Amino acid sequence: DAVLAYSPPLPLARVGARVRRVYSARFVLNAQDLFPQNAIDLGVLRSRLLIRFFSAMERRAYRSADAIVVHSRGNREVLINERAVPAEKVHVVHNWVDVERFSISQGTYRAHFGLSDRFVILFAGVMGPSQGLHLVIEAANRLRHKPKLLFLLVGDGTERRRLQEEAKGRGLTNVMFRPFISAEQYPDLVASANAGLVCLSSENKTPVVPAKILGYMAAGIPVIAAVQSNSDAHILIAESRCGLSAVSDKPGNLVTMIEN
Repeated sequence: DAVLAYSPPLPLARVGARVRRVYSARFVLNAQDLFPQNAIDLGVLRSRLLIRFFSAMERRAYRSADAIVVHSRGNREVLINERAVPAEKVHVVHNWVDVERFSISQGTYRAHFGLSDRFVILFAGVMGPSQGLHLVIEAANRLRHKPKLLFLLVGDGTERRRLQEEAKGRGLTNVMFRPFISAEQYPDLVASANAGLVCLSSENKTPVVPAKILGYMAAGIPVIAAVQSNSDAHILIAESRCGLSAVSDKPGNLVTMIEN
């Protein structure tokens, strides 16, 4: 009766379109990020041929869907104003989180990671170009005079090794790296932190809202967000009064939020 496909990865939309044709089903495309624009902004996608190829695939995906779901008002405006998608076709359905899973967490990772009485600022997730985590290393360097402050970076990605080497080269003892943990253990990890960090490179031009903000809110810890100027995360944080946000173009912005 219906098929739901997520993007990215964008090619999944072709699968959804085919199921729609074969079974005469209704096709809903959930666009969590706007590819290829995000890859173009970060310099990951530079080939003009590939940009034309994926841009054409994106247009076909939007045409083939009966309805398109995005997670913020800004993303809806981009599709309508910049991608010429009919307004009646695009719907905002905010991402969600199971609050109950976070409410019963015990925060056992403080003991597991030996965090003792330190003030822990947690980032957990992919460490890639989109996150711009060099900003965190620079902030940690500027805040090295605060011995109880600790940046806990949990996850992996193409930038992790470089970030670790940079932290080691600067002799930073206020940055700790740990590998990915399972989704089942994630609420307990968040409950072990004093604040949750969200970081996106200022090179991003799409108004994406990092889903980890919702996990921090569910756990009841304040959010510290350094994201691009047009991210809808600024609106979410201001309206919910769950923390602080600033543009991620300068390390000083992140340092100021932490010190406040």
